[in-house]
Amino acid sequence: MKNLLKGMMLLALLPMAACNAQNSDTTSTFAYRDGVDFQTLVRSVATEDPTKIELAEVFWYGCVHCYRLEPTLVEYAAGLPADVNFVKVPAVWAEPMELHARIYFAAKAVGILDQIHWEVFKAMNEQRNTLANERAIFDLITRLGHDVAPFQRAFNSFGVTSQVTQAKSKAAAYGIRGTPELVVNGKYRVSTSMTGTQERMIEVAGALIERERGMQASN
Repeated sequence: MKNLLKGMMLLALLPMAACNAQNSDTTSTFAYRDGVDFQTLVRSVATEDPTKIELAEVFWYGCVHCYRLEPTLVEYAAGLPADVNFVKVPAVWAEPMELHARIYFAAKAVGILDQIHWEVFKAMNEQRNTLANERAIFDLITRLGHDVAPFQRAFNSFGVTSQVTQAKSKAAAYGIRGTPELVVNGKYRVSTSMTGTQERMIEVAGALIERERGMQASN
């Protein structure tokens, strides 16, 4: 009788063990490895819109890898769901890069960013124009057919200076090692030095977006 009861208790425990093993498997199904395919930041960085999942691209106009990534990333960003906010963060770790970050924010301020963004990439990477000073930058804006006066005012404004400072601080908080890099929701940094290719960098970022969405839904 004792042996029969013992056997019945073991049979009753088997389904519980199988469920626990299955649950453990589902929590470890994320296909990418922290520290290998992406890096979790030590401290999360505040996002622009806390109500959405943020995908941030850290870029530099003079970076040929950013130039090559841009068309693919623009196409990818256009297909992102409404709960994802795609933002760009100019990288600044040297004096010329600060000038180039000013181009981005000044163009955004006067409403010509969409018209000149790709043209600046082309100028630096196809035409070998280093845009190393303000005169070269203002000449480019004029050649692109835009009124340089409002752009010039914005370029040297307090607002743009503040945005450049914030971008510099944000990239430092991300722990950026180069460009381009993607940061998901202020929590995860993804670069080609980890993923090997730009295509896989976008793939990993997309998977992290999905994971963030799932984590938010479960909270």
